[in-house]
Amino acid sequence: MRECRSIRCLALGIPLLLAACHSTSKPPVSESKAQSAAPQEAPPPPRRLNLVLVTIDTLRPDRLGCYGNSQVETPTLDGLAKRGVLFENAVTSTPLTAPSHASIFTGLYPTGHKVRDTGGFILDGSHPTLASILHEQGWDTAAFVGSSVLKRKFGFDRGFTVYDDEMPKESSHKLQGEYAERRAGKVVDRAAAWLASRAGQPFFLWVHVFDPHSPYDPPSPFRETYRNRLYDGEVAYTDQQLGRLFAAVAQHSAPDQTLIAVLSDHGEGLADHGEYNHGVFLYDPTVRIAFLLAGPGVPAGLRVKQQARNIDLLPTVLELVGGKAPEGIAGVSLAPAFSGKDVPTDSCYLETLFPKINMGWAELRGIRTSRWKYVRAPHPELYDLSQDPGEKTNIAANHSAEVREMEGRLKTLTGGDQVEKVQTTMVDPRTMKQLQSLGYLGGASGREYALGGKGVDPKDRTAVLKLLYLAVSPDSGTTLPKRIPLLEEALRQDPADATIYFHLGDAYQQAGRAADAMKLYQNGIRNGLANAWLYSRLAYLYVRQGDPNQAISLYEKAAQLNPSDSDSLNDLGMTYLDGGKIAEAERSFQWSLAAGDESGMAYNGLGLVAVQKKDMAAARGWFEKAVRRDPDLLEARLNLGRAYKILGDNAKARASFEAFLAKASPAEYGPIIARLKAELAEMH
Repeated sequence: MRECRSIRCLALGIPLLLAACHSTSKPPVSESKAQSAAPQEAPPPPRRLNLVLVTIDTLRPDRLGCYGNSQVETPTLDGLAKRGVLFENAVTSTPLTAPSHASIFTGLYPTGHKVRDTGGFILDGSHPTLASILHEQGWDTAAFVGSSVLKRKFGFDRGFTVYDDEMPKESSHKLQGEYAERRAGKVVDRAAAWLASRAGQPFFLWVHVFDPHSPYDPPSPFRETYRNRLYDGEVAYTDQQLGRLFAAVAQHSAPDQTLIAVLSDHGEGLADHGEYNHGVFLYDPTVRIAFLLAGPGVPAGLRVKQQARNIDLLPTVLELVGGKAPEGIAGVSLAPAFSGKDVPTDSCYLETLFPKINMGWAELRGIRTSRWKYVRAPHPELYDLSQDPGEKTNIAANHSAEVREMEGRLKTLTGGDQVEKVQTTMVDPRTMKQLQSLGYLGGASGREYALGGKGVDPKDRTAVLKLLYLAVSPDSGTTLPKRIPLLEEALRQDPADATIYFHLGDAYQQAGRAADAMKLYQNGIRNGLANAWLYSRLAYLYVRQGDPNQAISLYEKAAQLNPSDSDSLNDLGMTYLDGGKIAEAERSFQWSLAAGDESGMAYNGLGLVAVQKKDMAAARGWFEKAVRRDPDLLEARLNLGRAYKILGDNAKARASFEAFLAKASPAEYGPIIARLKAELAEMH
């Protein structure tokens, strides 16, 4: 996380101003056939059932009692399984939150909806979603999400009348933003309040809980009960909170009028196959998901052994309410399986682009059936799940016929032998920081990736994955002095991995080793890592070193790589301002606003520009906008108070100064606090 860059404090007697821290369609019917066809009756209107969809992030089904685990208390989900259907062999098409949710809501594989990673991709508005379909049919729709990875800016809000994605504020002002997640309890509180406030039409409620995702930090008493199994503690806590949710639902919707669906988006590695979290591999610990369904039309206590896929939720739910799934989707309704019929779900496409986008390795793509798992990789993999459910023995070399068949299926889904090209989009820096705190770097720079299966096989980098886990994961408990040598060894083994530069640079700076961080970033640029954050961080170090010209060049490069990087634009503006380049500073702050700056720092910068132009009325206006944009931006609070005092409005000046003092940290603003208190004592 970037530190506050400077506090602008002019000599006594001169105004004190602070700088901000830095589809496939059906063939047409011929005219003659259309004329001879019998008139079709209009389809019956959908049943006005209420729908509750719960998605649980990073939940392995083998942690639930209903899936056979006796060591974790999950009475809520176990009870739901008894009331409805449990899919024993359910899978996701990708072990990543955003693309998996896109598949759940559209019934499409990632190749169809085009969300290929968490961060750097936005769900296209052209694809109907479960929410948009139900909303158009008159359902009241609301969503309450537990993490910034599903912020509305990624396109998941379409079709929802209410989309609650507000994360709690960071406790430290220096961080100036939101946490990347909120506890299930807070999400359920918001959802329950919405249920209590609504009336009338049927509703669709989506609740996303993030707690089983790293870091594993369950609240008491789950932390103590599962003190050596904190992931399990998160699962148990989540189950408890879902009990509260289902109780709130029952108060407002009778069971015979309520469909409830619960799915994981993906699982978690937990060191299986050398993966500690998820997203790198396509093994079952991260690909298998929990999938439960209960309500009208769903038999109680049924366990379905046929493979089910996350893309099948949408058509299944729509059939249960009497609706119709969109043309051209990949998913199918699972409802026939309730009466023992076969459903065409035996083949599931799998992919993860995380290794390519975040690590610079080869992407993985594959096919999973009820028996076989095939993974296209630099070293292809084939597993007979019926004999080897743990995927311990790669038999690709001895089963060439099965490999050819699976590769043929894969080519059908991915466009044959053509090399697919994927273009990432850029996200704003504050969302990017939230994603980075969860281990994602995608979206830091707009870039095109060719999916040719070339590059380092992720299987050959399990040693690096372990080093990164030990050095970076808060679950490992590694202290800063021990983190640095772990990351240095990871860099030695994998010098082209952008994630290592990111985390090692952070560690160097936290240890006060700015020169080492600067050398690291320079080496990264020489190694061809075209990441906006790398240029921006190096620029910041040049500012601290007293070389604004070099900093300006690097900030400009960061802005070129990611024009949405308003933080770099704001820092560029401040660097110009420090050098007396007023016009250039103003242009940078205006560019930041055009890029969607949400921090208030661009407004604060424009206020400082106006001060240099000796236009205090304009400066006051900009500072007021900065405070409205972010009431916790203390530099803007203080600058606004100073502008009010200069303009003769002592009452407003006092209010602004007092608002600043109420939140200012003595460690950060000690000299300013003392001076300001003395100044307030003299004001009438």
